Amino acid sequence: MYSVFSNIKEPEVILSTSSDFSKSLKVVKVGTTKKLINNGVIHSVAHDSKSAEALVWGNMVQVIKEQEPELQSVLVMGLGGATFQHLLAKAYPGVHIVSVEIDPVVVDIARTHFRADEIPNHSIIVADACAVVVSPEKYGLRKQSFSAVVVDIFIGDVYPDLGNSGNFFSLLKSMTHPGGLVVFHRYYKTDDHQDEAHMFLDNVKDFFTNVETEIIPGKSNADNILIFGRA
Repeated sequence: MYSVFSNIKEPEVILSTSSDFSKSLKVVKVGTTKKLINNGVIHSVAHDSKSAEALVWGNMVQVIKEQEPELQSVLVMGLGGATFQHLLAKAYPGVHIVSVEIDPVVVDIARTHFRADEIPNHSIIVADACAVVVSPEKYGLRKQSFSAVVVDIFIGDVYPDLGNSGNFFSLLKSMTHPGGLVVFHRYYKTDDHQDEAHMFLDNVKDFFTNVETEIIPGKSNADNILIFGRA
């Protein structure tokens, strides 16, 4: 029997694996668009898809364009499929981007399936974000050397507890130029996500100045929130 769903195809699973940090990592293809799914949550879409700039990663770039129009360098905590990094490099030709990603499997996926190595002036450090900001010189970085820091660290939809600590906030501040921009991405879809984000916002206000938020609408409700302020 024919139905309206007869021509709808299931996403093509290109890769299904796991890592020491994620029980499930999948690369799927929906139509012509690749997506990275981490523990059931979409972590990235191909940067050249029609939707990329309208989704949270494009909104993150827009916030930076408004807040830091003369951006020269950015430290990004979290890589995923490098959607944000691709879009940022497009918006700021010549910008220097350093991405920190704890999961080597994710790094391999980003390079193999999402062309992360094609991003100009982009380097990837495979390490824990906290370890990098505690001892940046061990990773070839210097304190107060970045125009902005972006924090986009999740396992599935879980934000690590350590990323909500005052010590982590202080260390992030030490990586930017004085008064530099710091941007946090948090999920905002469920009541639990919203409660966690509101408590997180209160903590951010204790360490950063001129704190603002931007809620990113999803298909049926607000799926993401960006929290940003000055070091």
